[in-house]
Amino acid sequence: MVVVAVQRQVSRWSMGWGLGGVRVGNATIAFSCMLGITGISRAQTSRVGAGPPRFVEVPCAPAMWGTNPGVPADAVKCGTVTVPQNRNTPNDPRLVNVILPVVVYAMPGAKGTPLVFLPGGPGESAIDAAQRVLLNTSAGQMLLRERPIVAFDHRGYSPTYGRAVPDLGTITFEPRSKRDLAVAPLRDSLTRLARELRAHGVDPRNFITREAVEDIADVAKALHYDKIILFGASYGSHESLQFMARHRDMAELAILDGIAPPNAPQVLDSTYMARIGRGIVDHIVDECKADAICAAQYSDLPQALATLSAATAVQMRRTAHYPVVGEWRTIEVAGQSVLSVLGVAATSEDVRASIPRIIVEFAAKDTLIDELSPRVLLAAAIDPSLQTTAREVSPIVQYVALCGDRPAGEPKGGNRQLCDALGVPFGGPEAIAPVTSDVPVLLMSSGYDAQTPAELADLAAKTLSHAQRVHFAKAGHVAFARPLVTACSALIIESFIQRPDQAPPTGCIGNVSPAFVPRGDGVPFSKP
Repeated sequence: MVVVAVQRQVSRWSMGWGLGGVRVGNATIAFSCMLGITGISRAQTSRVGAGPPRFVEVPCAPAMWGTNPGVPADAVKCGTVTVPQNRNTPNDPRLVNVILPVVVYAMPGAKGTPLVFLPGGPGESAIDAAQRVLLNTSAGQMLLRERPIVAFDHRGYSPTYGRAVPDLGTITFEPRSKRDLAVAPLRDSLTRLARELRAHGVDPRNFITREAVEDIADVAKALHYDKIILFGASYGSHESLQFMARHRDMAELAILDGIAPPNAPQVLDSTYMARIGRGIVDHIVDECKADAICAAQYSDLPQALATLSAATAVQMRRTAHYPVVGEWRTIEVAGQSVLSVLGVAATSEDVRASIPRIIVEFAAKDTLIDELSPRVLLAAAIDPSLQTTAREVSPIVQYVALCGDRPAGEPKGGNRQLCDALGVPFGGPEAIAPVTSDVPVLLMSSGYDAQTPAELADLAAKTLSHAQRVHFAKAGHVAFARPLVTACSALIIESFIQRPDQAPPTGCIGNVSPAFVPRGDGVPFSKP
């Protein structure tokens, strides 16, 4: 996402909420993990039998499984569940099994219905996301006291080498000013990698969302859970909805935050995000005008917004200092592009608070001095379809999942060229069908969210007969993890779990209003 280039804190909220935990590497495939299976899964190296899936417990070595601050060691179980790579041919000798690493948190006395945590990506590590985000939030701590929490890594990838089998690895994307220049080497690398994967018993077609959804069911069965609560964040909401459609009898409740419904294939499209981002900027400007302090300091903000809004046909030339290269650069951008970038990046509280100052600076000055302005300038100049101005290392399963879920293919390619390189077809009408379900579901959306805006939660609710809607107007993507509203979201989640047939209390949502960065506290660079 463009948000990567503008956030002060480089935490990669991939599909909104990645954690920056992707392994660094260039087109890496962990064949040693696929073929020389490590100690965590030696008990499950045989072919999958006809019986139900089994959970095989192993020691929770921190180097392999991470750490769980604040959680007693005896409340954490680690292990693996082996499932077929292709469930239609479960004993195909040409294919290696899928071994899923699983962590179960079960505090003494936590007897509620188990909760399965599904983060974004697609392809994000639920184990890492639980340790680094969920369990550090008010909602996570509340859930931990009440019920077991299950987190397992997505089939085909883990940020820790040797934890998942097979591991399709990662691939590095280098952005360029034009899409064709950036996509061509990516396509060539994916073609080569797919060929190598198949030669080692791994078919990328077996790692689409449909198979990942069946993994949820098999992990629950391996743990002897008849019923589960789904907690899907960002693209995890997509998998949760698919699970509700395919396994109604197992889903007791669902909590979804940052909704990406299957029937919204526009998710991640740059043009869609730009349109939503532009609306977010308008909303933030209105909030500044309604705030007495902000309105007084930025009395020229409405005119500055009008100036950038009109700057479409004629490009603006702006100069900024880039400390990484130690140079000043002059770049041409469209004012509308600047506004869209700001709207997408507003999911970060640091960026949102600085938007009035950045808009005024872009409209009035040729030389930019705000700390964030150089990154905004660069992001606005890059082809928006590339969605990033920075080198991006992503799991190959992310490309695979998007190829299966989207008729138009993975967004960076602009068509299905990257999907054809991987040999992954579109999943067909079922992949984009609205999910109709009577499972009680809490749908949470955020106002500063261009990736999964509120309108997508409203779209999903149309075919969910027992849905409760909650909107955090002044929070970024994935509200429960945002410090300003995390306590309120925990209260709402708890109320929904206890009384899913009643509207949850939402009075706490408006109790906190974020502030804006004062005018003039930026320190200019000394231009030579």
